Amino acid sequence: MTSNDVLLSERFGSTLWLTLNRPERRNALTVDLVRQLADAIGGCDAEVRCIVLTGSGSAFCAGGDLTDLSAVAEGGARVVTDVIYSQFQRLVRALAEAPCPVIAAVNGPALGAGLDLAMACDLRVSSTEAVFASSWIGVGLVPGMGGAHLLSRAIGTARATEMVLMGERVSPQTALEWGLVNKLVAAGELRATVDAMTDHVGSLSAAAIKSSKESLQRAMALGFEQELAILGATQGGLLTGQEFRDATARFRKKDA
Repeated sequence: MTSNDVLLSERFGSTLWLTLNRPERRNALTVDLVRQLADAIGGCDAEVRCIVLTGSGSAFCAGGDLTDLSAVAEGGARVVTDVIYSQFQRLVRALAEAPCPVIAAVNGPALGAGLDLAMACDLRVSSTEAVFASSWIGVGLVPGMGGAHLLSRAIGTARATEMVLMGERVSPQTALEWGLVNKLVAAGELRATVDAMTDHVGSLSAAAIKSSKESLQRAMALGFEQELAILGATQGGLLTGQEFRDATARFRKKDA
């Protein structure tokens, strides 16, 4: 395990666990923590097949650290904009561009920037101890890490609008019903559930996982016809690859 105090990094086989480690502040995000997290995700080597993001203590992430952000705000609007683009949005892009799945193991409340962080991950597994809220509105801010867009994509415009404009908390049971999270498990089962998912990901084709994730990301930005054109070339490469040939051979052996 490596530690930068506010961020713990642990490697288990081909899975990288990144733990926000500010339990006394409910893992609130500072500019430095966001920078370290973006660096850790962007710096993963090719052997990492899955990344898991979670929080230490009782919270996943309670949002941005208002004391830290207030200090940044003293520099003026231009400085704030530069910080948002250079760090917070860099983190969101790092999550999107990671070649492997990123799973949010939501062990407790995910509020404000913490909700945006979870939504920027590819998959979300929630503990029954979690709660979700787009609480930016309560401090006079917009979801600065793309939360409104990510929520709309995940749960639809009507529910996303309610969460963003009202800022009210959503229970983990409701989050599952809405499709905000992929799985809901008891707190004591969170680690085992996520481990089973990472083991499964590790058994799949890394090239196909990477290309599939890229396809999902393009779905947000490209028209369907453009996507089909790109997929034609991508699938051509995968279909002629050794992993597909090996899989075909296994199926033929089963049918024989």
